[in-house]
Amino acid sequence: MRSTRAATWCMVFSLVGLGLCAYLFILHLGLMRGDLLGGPACGSDGAFNCHAVTASRWGVLFGVPLALWGMLGYLAVLALARLVGHSEEWAPHLLTVIFCLAAAYVIADLFLFGVMALELRAYCLFCLGTYLVNLALLVLSGCALGYPWPQAIGRLPAALGTLVPSGQRRAAWLFWDTFLVAAVAVAGLHLATIYVSRGSLGSMRKQIADFAAKQPRVSIQTEGDPSIGPAEAPIHLVEFSDFLCPACQRASKMNHVILAGHRRDVHFVFKQYPLDTNCNTIPRSVHPGACLIAAATECAHRQGKFWELHDLIFKDGPRYNFSALPADAQRLGLNVEQFQACLDSGEGMEAVKRDIAEAQRVGVNSTPTYVINGLPVPGGITPALFDDLLHVLRQQSSGGS
Repeated sequence: MRSTRAATWCMVFSLVGLGLCAYLFILHLGLMRGDLLGGPACGSDGAFNCHAVTASRWGVLFGVPLALWGMLGYLAVLALARLVGHSEEWAPHLLTVIFCLAAAYVIADLFLFGVMALELRAYCLFCLGTYLVNLALLVLSGCALGYPWPQAIGRLPAALGTLVPSGQRRAAWLFWDTFLVAAVAVAGLHLATIYVSRGSLGSMRKQIADFAAKQPRVSIQTEGDPSIGPAEAPIHLVEFSDFLCPACQRASKMNHVILAGHRRDVHFVFKQYPLDTNCNTIPRSVHPGACLIAAATECAHRQGKFWELHDLIFKDGPRYNFSALPADAQRLGLNVEQFQACLDSGEGMEAVKRDIAEAQRVGVNSTPTYVINGLPVPGGITPALFDDLLHVLRQQSSGGS
C-alpha cells in the first residue's frame, strides 16, 4: 500500500515537473525567435531572470535544451511509477530506480543552482520549481523503499534488471514503449524547432559566415564610454543605440540575457546614436527629444550612474518623459546640481556628438547596430544568433572554413 501511494504521488509530481519543463521550453523557443515571453514571472533584469538562465550555455546539454532533457526524465519517472502497481515484487525495484534517478536530478540541481548563484547571478523561478519537484520525488521514493537510502546504489543493477523485457516481465515493455516514444517525440520536437527558428541544420551559420566574410571590419574608439565586463575579454561588443527607439528597448532587454551568460568573456560598450536632428546630421528626426535624453545619460555617466539611468529609461523606452529626469536623477542618488550643470554646459551633449561622429565614421546609420570584434551587425541580436556569430568569428580567426 505504501509503495502504491508513493508511486501515485510520484506520478503527480512528475506531471508537475513535466509542465514546468514544457513552459521552460516555450521560453527557450521565444528566445530563439527574439521574444522575451513569460512576463513579470520570468523577469527581464535583476536577480530573477528566467531568460538569462535559459539562454546561457548551461541551459543546454549536448546541444539539447535542459528543458527537453527534463521532460524526458519526468516521462521516465511517470512510466516507472505506473508500473509499480503491476506487481508487489516489482515495486521495491522500480522505486529504487525512481529514487536513484531523483538523486541524480538533485545532484545536478545543486550544481546548476551554484551556476545561477556564482556564474549567471540570475535565478529562474521555474527552474527552482523543478528543483523542488525533484526533491519531492527523492523523499517520496526514498520513504517507500523499505531499506536505508545508502543501499540504493548497490541495489540499482538488480532493480534495472527488472526493466529487461522477458516472458515473465512483459509489462516491462510498457515502460520501454512509453520511454522510446517520448524520446523520439522530444528529439523530433527539438529538430523541428531548430528548423523553424534557424533553418535547416547549418544553414544559419553558413549565412552568417558569408555575411562576415564580405563585411569589412571596423575599429571603434571606446575610451571613456559606459561599459560592462572585463576590458581584457576576448569578445568586444559595442552597441550604437537610441533611448527612444522601440527596437533598442527590446535590444536592451536582450542584452541583459546575453551578457548574463558571458560575464567573463564579453566586454560590452554602449555608444549613443539618437535619431534626432538636434544633434545628429540625419534628414529628419525619427525620435525627437532623443538627443536630450542621451545627453542626460552621459551626465549620469560622469557620476557613475549610467547603467542605472539606462535601465530606468529603457523601462518606458519611447514613452519616457524627459520632464521626469530631475526626479529620476534624484531617486538614483545623483547629485542633481552637478547633473543639471552638466546638461546646461553642454558637456553631456558633446559626448553624444562624439559618439555620433564615431558612428558615421564607421558607417552606422540605424539603431540598434552592434559591432562584434570589429564586425558591424545592424539590427537586434538574439542569444542564438550571438552564439552563432561567435562561432563563425572564432572559426575565421583560426583560419577555419
